[in-house]
Amino acid sequence: MLHQQQWAKRLTQAVVAASALIGLAWGSQSVVHASTLAIPDISEWQGKLTSSQVANLKSQVSFVINRRQYGSSYQDLYATNNTALYVKYGIPFGEYDYARFTSAASAKAEAKDFYNRSNKNAQFYVLDFEENDVTSGTTNVAVKAWYEEMSALTSKKLIFYSYQSFATSYANTARQNFDAQWIANYSTTPTISYALWQYTDNNYLSALGEYTDNSQAVTSVHPISWWTDSVTTALSHVTYAYSSYKAGQHIYLHKGATKYVDGTAISTADRQKFYAISKVKSLTQSKSKQVLYISSLGKWVLSQDATGFWVGQHGSYTLRQKLNIYSNAALTKKTGSSYASGTTVVGTVVKAPSGKSYRIKTNKGYISANTQYSNHAYYESLGAKTITTKKKVYEYSKSIFKQANRASAVTKGTKLTVTAVKKRSTGSRYFVLSDGKYVTALQSYVTE
Repeated sequence: MLHQQQWAKRLTQAVVAASALIGLAWGSQSVVHASTLAIPDISEWQGKLTSSQVANLKSQVSFVINRRQYGSSYQDLYATNNTALYVKYGIPFGEYDYARFTSAASAKAEAKDFYNRSNKNAQFYVLDFEENDVTSGTTNVAVKAWYEEMSALTSKKLIFYSYQSFATSYANTARQNFDAQWIANYSTTPTISYALWQYTDNNYLSALGEYTDNSQAVTSVHPISWWTDSVTTALSHVTYAYSSYKAGQHIYLHKGATKYVDGTAISTADRQKFYAISKVKSLTQSKSKQVLYISSLGKWVLSQDATGFWVGQHGSYTLRQKLNIYSNAALTKKTGSSYASGTTVVGTVVKAPSGKSYRIKTNKGYISANTQYSNHAYYESLGAKTITTKKKVYEYSKSIFKQANRASAVTKGTKLTVTAVKKRSTGSRYFVLSDGKYVTALQSYVTE
């Protein structure tokens, strides 16, 4: 979710429009893979769902978590319609209340409004507590009051949701009362106990034609049946971890990585560190289809035990999917803008505040530097002795590409002999030609 800034922007837009017309677990936990169907949270931002959308959604989700209200004063526009369709098509679901209470008393009132408005076919109820509006008393007391009121109203499961730093800062005592913890962390697996992990705000659901937040369950804490009361939506299947790494890329070895491919134990001291990948090979094992050789460890690791990040400067990046833009390197504050899939962006790689991941800083803000989401836009090594132009390019007499240094124009489809790839301090690359001139190494302009 993490909707605070997006909500403010879209609420303003909605008001204007209305006036005119009348969002691998750690330690011993294991992230669910027996059923890795999506677990999206849905609100009015996904629109008023149709029967055909929900009928198709059934085969793509384990369950859905739908917003009912944004505090007592605002009901989600399409919650009634959407939850009725979940019931009609047999999709298990929970509902959530985005907390706006200001005290223990208003927390109780908000809980009562939430329950009264909810679809009673919901399998569980969620308190989405990610914004501190409490002005009277403490946040822990207010959260506990919400929980106690809901407990008096229903015997169904009660779930606490927040992002990790907020949960520990503002509700670290009260959240322990809930039946389960749903924690958001888009950078890495949470380092506090959790049963559900919201790991992305950018998962595409073809049934909806929309990107949504998505979560993974921890079956060692609660199986999928615990969330759904054994209501099932589709046959379980295995979804494998990202397994398209390349030699030379860097990975962050997860805290929960316990064994190497050969079965020997991974030392605690060797986990939660960055490593360069020396070699890769295809091998299906556990939830991985690729294994990665880390020469500094002298061992092969499973792709499921690592997250890849761009490290060092690469100049430009071509996005494999839509990415939200954030105003901070922690990726907790959305700007409301995004880059479309296929966009090439110029950026500088910077380390995230946690020290456990990297970001790409562009002229618009920050995006993830996870290698799963983008590819470097330049050729970075010499893979062939010739390249072919994909469009008109210029040869330059000097490695500084400015108009004064242009030697000649080269038409589309021309073959050029190259001798080297060079890197600038910004990370951009260029080819050295056999005649001593230079051309861009951008993959969108030339191909090997």
